[in-house]
Amino acid sequence: MNEARSALTELAVPDCTRRSFLQWSAVAGVPAALGIPAAAAGELSRDDVPTGVDLETLREDIEDGPGILVARAVAAGWRVVGDETVLKRPEAWQQELVLALARHRVELAAIEAVVDLGRVTFASRSPIVRRGVVSRLDAAILQARRLRCRHLLVVPGLLPVGEPVSGIGPRVTALMDECRARAGNAGMRIVVERIERRSDQVGVALQES
Repeated sequence: MNEARSALTELAVPDCTRRSFLQWSAVAGVPAALGIPAAAAGELSRDDVPTGVDLETLREDIEDGPGILVARAVAAGWRVVGDETVLKRPEAWQQELVLALARHRVELAAIEAVVDLGRVTFASRSPIVRRGVVSRLDAAILQARRLRCRHLLVVPGLLPVGEPVSGIGPRVTALMDECRARAGNAGMRIVVERIERRSDQVGVALQES
């Protein structure tokens, strides 16, 4: 544990115990936290996602569906719309959004592809966990294609307990590279989400109470 904390200190990350790539990415992004310049790693951030209007901000009635919301966006001059949690919505909503986006030739800014707020995933040694990340990404790519979306949001999970960063970095880099390659083959890009630390994110505090 002390070795891991020492390694993090050398990387100019505040005193960390065991919690997570979330706070790393909030400060410098995954590549930088692992000693890799973000530009050299080809990391995309939220700033690289096309600016679009959040569909929920266009809602005037509880019954308004995505067809109405997209039409309002187009009428207001928008060609990109946002609904990042669309994959958590009912299938009927998703299908109506697919049709509306195609009808108006509007792009969806980004969707949540692999978002892990409370588990060790990208840094995991487990082949099962790592295959699970790739499977979820592949499923998100299929959905993104339907939704006219080219940007896939990724939050790469937690830091393993008591393991030196020197051993974690290559695993994270390898899995992130595979995800980027799969997204690239589909004409899409991975965006590493930078989660701002909040007081209610108990599991991602830099120092445990």
